Amino acid sequence: MPRCLVCGRFFHEGQGIVIPLRGSLLHFHSSRCAARFLRRLLEEHPEDCIVSAVKSLEEDYLKALKEAEERSKKRI
Repeated sequence: MPRCLVCGRFFHEGQGIVIPLRGSLLHFHSSRCAARFLRRLLEEHPEDCIVSAVKSLEEDYLKALKEAEERSKKRI
């Protein structure tokens, strides 16, 4: 039974959020715990380690949103 990395709660397989990361798994029982982990990761680690990865993901999501908006405009 997985145990949440942030709050320590146990939860059943198939529930919660499980993120594979280079051979290990990060287990979170809820999205709130996952958000707390991410917030702390971003606040406590040097920007130069993760800024380029965050910018790249941001661009990907903005591009996907723009494409979705364009598709919805075509339907009208």
